[in-house]
Amino acid sequence: MNTEQAFQIAQAILLSLGGGAIIVVGLSSWLGKVWASRMMVSERAKYASELEELKAKLHKEAEHNNHLLLQKISLYKEAANPVIALVVKALHQGDLPKGDLQQFDNERLSTTALLAMFAPQDVFDTYNDMIDYIYDSFEKKQDWEFDTFRDKALIFLSGIRRDIGLYDDSVHYNGTR
Repeated sequence: MNTEQAFQIAQAILLSLGGGAIIVVGLSSWLGKVWASRMMVSERAKYASELEELKAKLHKEAEHNNHLLLQKISLYKEAANPVIALVVKALHQGDLPKGDLQQFDNERLSTTALLAMFAPQDVFDTYNDMIDYIYDSFEKKQDWEFDTFRDKALIFLSGIRRDIGLYDDSVHYNGTR
């Protein structure tokens, strides 16, 4: 065996090994891309599913919160109506009407129960302060003054505004009546 033949044999061995290596590298690269693509599709599907679950949960919570807010607004309206009706009569008659006090008392008890169930403590307290003022005035423990009542009512309404998330500030009467 001469040197030239040895180089040809070595070259043939290297070429066959190199060609095989190229084929192995090419196949492994292709196989890696296929596996990566499959894993990516699987991960995308998993994240898309999780995202849809989160969207559905968020939508359900938003609907629930909107429903509660509408209920709360309705209950606050219901709580304010008896007081408004009594005060309107008092303004037109110049004093708190005795005949309407029993009806007001029934409505007030219902309102107190509603507020105790859904209103925060500060709103409940301001409502009771306003009601105490009405009763103290009726019982002649103090004089009825619409301005004083209005201030107490605005404090109550400001608490309602904060509770339902409309505004954080307080309402004040700036008029002259």
